[in-house]
Amino acid sequence: MMAIMNTIIIEDEILLAKELKDLIQEIEPEIHILEVLPSVKTANKWLMSHAEPDLIFADIQLNDGVSFEIFERYSLSCPIIFTTAYDEYALRAFKVNGIDYLLKPIDKLELQRAIEKSKEIYKSKDSHAPDMSKLFEMLSGSRQNQTDSKKNLL
Repeated sequence: MMAIMNTIIIEDEILLAKELKDLIQEIEPEIHILEVLPSVKTANKWLMSHAEPDLIFADIQLNDGVSFEIFERYSLSCPIIFTTAYDEYALRAFKVNGIDYLLKPIDKLELQRAIEKSKEIYKSKDSHAPDMSKLFEMLSGSRQNQTDSKKNLL
């Protein structure tokens, strides 16, 4: 069982957002959808006042702009799965942490593959996270060795 991945969906079409949310939950119940954000403006506000999610699903063409405006404003390190009806943005998507580019209507198998890819990235980030208690132990041990060395010199 994997750790819960917190995610947001940036999608201005309410029905498509609900379908995507339902599909995600069906494929991977360990993904916790924090919020569905319907615009560039609401996504900017949300990102300003919340911790970065573990994963983002984003449409590109929104009512008040394109989602790239969000990703150019914030330097996010989380993976982004783009869900869009337009194929002309694919290259640009991979320049802003895009790990997959799914064309609407979303194919369940393609979504499943994209989620698997994001889970691998999430696991690898988690396994590279430093164990702070070990780090403190090493540092305090290092200080003790320095103190002992100084005593031996005197």
